Amino acid sequence: MSLRRGGQPEPSPLRPALEEYLAYLAGAAGLSRNTVAAYRRDLKAAAAALEARGVRDWARVRPQDVAEVQGAARRRGASPASLARGLSSLRGLFRYLRAEGRLTRRDPTQAASPLRLWQRLPEVLAPQQAFALLDAPPEATPLGQRDRALLALLYGGGLRVSEACGLRLEDLTLRLPGSDGPGLLRVRGKGGKERLVPFGGGGRARLERWLEHGRRSRPGHAPWVLLSKSGRALDRMRAFRIVQHWARAAGLSQPIHPHTLRHSCATHLLQGGGDLRSVQEFLGHADLATTERYTHVDSDELQALHRLHHPRA
Repeated sequence: MSLRRGGQPEPSPLRPALEEYLAYLAGAAGLSRNTVAAYRRDLKAAAAALEARGVRDWARVRPQDVAEVQGAARRRGASPASLARGLSSLRGLFRYLRAEGRLTRRDPTQAASPLRLWQRLPEVLAPQQAFALLDAPPEATPLGQRDRALLALLYGGGLRVSEACGLRLEDLTLRLPGSDGPGLLRVRGKGGKERLVPFGGGGRARLERWLEHGRRSRPGHAPWVLLSKSGRALDRMRAFRIVQHWARAAGLSQPIHPHTLRHSCATHLLQGGGDLRSVQEFLGHADLATTERYTHVDSDELQALHRLHHPRA
């Protein structure tokens, strides 16, 4: 970034169009705050890299500039997923500029070859590890009851952490009239899409205990299911720390985060005989290919069975 006289930084010449696009994503496009924040990080990094190459106008970005931005990110250790998202962010920006009549030349990102995403398998817990984590918070304290409810929503309901934290009392139908089966959660997922998630068994019992006992000790009349000590909605970062804290308490040595429980839920559903389409709907995946990733997590076990039992192994 260049400096004005007096040492003050020059305003970024690429920032105004970038901010307009981000405002469009948050407003007209209806993307979630977390998605917009991810786009902001990607595009700010790309803008800084382009300015370092002397680019002062989005309309003058060349394919080789995009390639260099991607190459620099790769050299910094960016994962394939981050690289794919960064390229997608740039493509979205250039589509917006073209629609606004501010880009007359060819989209420079179209020359970039599509990135094949990694074949990395989701990190999952074994069932006994998941149960140990779920049982780690104490049942007798209000905070323990809340944390047990949070873990149950992440694992038993397969919710994303933002979905669990955004769950409201009005979204719960834990007991269906005339039925002993699971209740339902109305969940708002990515892009504001709603889905109904069956929720019963031990997870429902944990959530009901929190609602009937621990939650009533929180001040105020907030509409959210999971509350902080002060009675506000539990935020994502606090939920991350809660999961990590109880994972350590349960003796789990590998890195654990809320999405690990969602991955584990999907894997255990498929291992238990769930079909892909049903699990896709349960998790709220827009693309069946996302759900298919979970069908490969037992490859080591399958190879071992093949070696042990197949006559030609």
